[in-house]
Amino acid sequence: MNLVGIVIKSKSLKANKAAETLVNYLELKAIGYFIINSKETAFNEEVQQKIPLTNLCVTFGGDGTLLYAARIFSQHEVPIIGVNLGRLGFITEFSEADVLECLECVINENNEFEDRIMVDVQVFRDGSYLYRSTGLNDLIINTGGISRLIQLEVSSGKNKIGSYRADGIIVATPTGSTAYSLSAGGPILAPTMSAFVICPICPHSLGARPLVVPSEERVMIKIMSEDMEIMGTIDGQVAFDLEFMDEVYIEKSKTVTKLVSLGTRRFYDIVNEKLYWKG
Repeated sequence: MNLVGIVIKSKSLKANKAAETLVNYLELKAIGYFIINSKETAFNEEVQQKIPLTNLCVTFGGDGTLLYAARIFSQHEVPIIGVNLGRLGFITEFSEADVLECLECVINENNEFEDRIMVDVQVFRDGSYLYRSTGLNDLIINTGGISRLIQLEVSSGKNKIGSYRADGIIVATPTGSTAYSLSAGGPILAPTMSAFVICPICPHSLGARPLVVPSEERVMIKIMSEDMEIMGTIDGQVAFDLEFMDEVYIEKSKTVTKLVSLGTRRFYDIVNEKLYWKG
């Protein structure tokens, strides 16, 4: 272990204080580190050079902080320890008190890794490539201005699924199935599955229901509404504008997010705890 990247939730005194414990430990062990603020969108040359050389990333905040880190570090196959200082924390497995124990386990190779699929999103306008980004949780398409129904055509692979009039639509990974998709009535998928949830948001049809499709199929969403402010959002953090007849392609990324686990908390235990399934 030579270099650790630390991602801290922006403007969080609690996150900064929690990170100090890790920094002191790393300095004691003579392990290099660098710190990133979760609102940074551009990095100086020094940080850019360090990211590909990072052996481990530790995030301090909530699930949003980990989602931010995943887009930066996963392309370099850097495993992530998520420390939950937020509220729900579905994917930030560890508490502040667990950090040093977890780090010791990673150093001693006494841990597990859980690979989570990611989505690649590409936008085409008039047949030309316009935009691309990657996310761990989901892609959301909805109105960016006055709330109005939008018309969307959706297909998966070579199969047309249908046309929706709705407030918007969500395409979620298994990891994202416990986020906005769940609130919109979508199913929960086990996190290591290879599938997507296609979930319309408040559709104007009782027959429009969430659908689970294989992630090996490419999902395409075509914007069929004119003269409206429509936007796409990836992981609730990266946004882009969409126009009439734009085509949005969503497919399984070659990149995965590698989460560190000690094997002591299983997904079903977390769901039971967070969603109060204990009765």
